[in-house]
Amino acid sequence: MKDLLCILGSVILLTNCSNSNTSTIEKESNQLDSLKQKFVPILNGVWVLTDYINSIEQTKSPVKSSNKLRGVVTMIIDETINSDSIDVGSSWNNHEGYNFITYFQTGQNNNSLKTNIPDYEEISSFYELGYETINNQTSLVLYHYDKTKKLIDKKSFTKVANKQSDNDAAWGLQYIVNKKLFAGNYLLIDSTNSFTKVSLKSDGSFSGHSDFKTYYVFTDFMGGPETSLDEIDFNFYTKNSKGFAFKIVSDTTYLYSTIGDEETGEPEQLDKIQYKLVRQ
Repeated sequence: MKDLLCILGSVILLTNCSNSNTSTIEKESNQLDSLKQKFVPILNGVWVLTDYINSIEQTKSPVKSSNKLRGVVTMIIDETINSDSIDVGSSWNNHEGYNFITYFQTGQNNNSLKTNIPDYEEISSFYELGYETINNQTSLVLYHYDKTKKLIDKKSFTKVANKQSDNDAAWGLQYIVNKKLFAGNYLLIDSTNSFTKVSLKSDGSFSGHSDFKTYYVFTDFMGGPETSLDEIDFNFYTKNSKGFAFKIVSDTTYLYSTIGDEETGEPEQLDKIQYKLVRQ
């Protein structure tokens, strides 16, 4: 009889442990599902550093705004998620591709999640990805904390598109620069004062001119010699590529030829105005 009671007690104990483990697993699964339902619809999209967008609007100059491009400057998040995390593609310093993981684990507040982004200067510091909504406008926010969980700084990101059209990590930044500085309808006036109606789009396409089909604005200044000139290239990456320096003054963009060669140490300078783009 005593042995039977021991066996029954063991069965009850094992059953309770099994139920407890099942309950814990179900609870964790429910928490994961809840966090996914909350965050995935918000996170999805192409995001660009808000400070840079604001700066570009003011300066009209990628060179003058380039000091804003430090660390993560774009984020690409789609609907592909793992069981407990989501992969985030990004551009680091607007110069190289970078990936990090955002975990479906609540961070320092209910609107943030933990990430694996390292602090290369202080190993004990950490980053979280969350969101903030102000005046019905939702931004993603990259929070930076020290080891005591004190907020060091934070970066806000603005959604510029739902999806991107290629695999370039800097696509979103390029898209928003095009949109803020160049997208629109113009009169293209050449050095003889002949003019043509042209249209430039945010995707980098150019229509209305027989020679120019695409345009590319340079925004990455880390890979070569320092420059003080903003530059744009038409038909970039083709044998018919044609580059100019540019200045935007009010509703007119001036396209210049240049003299000098910074590769050889001779500062590049503006030469003659080759075209004017007058916004219509």
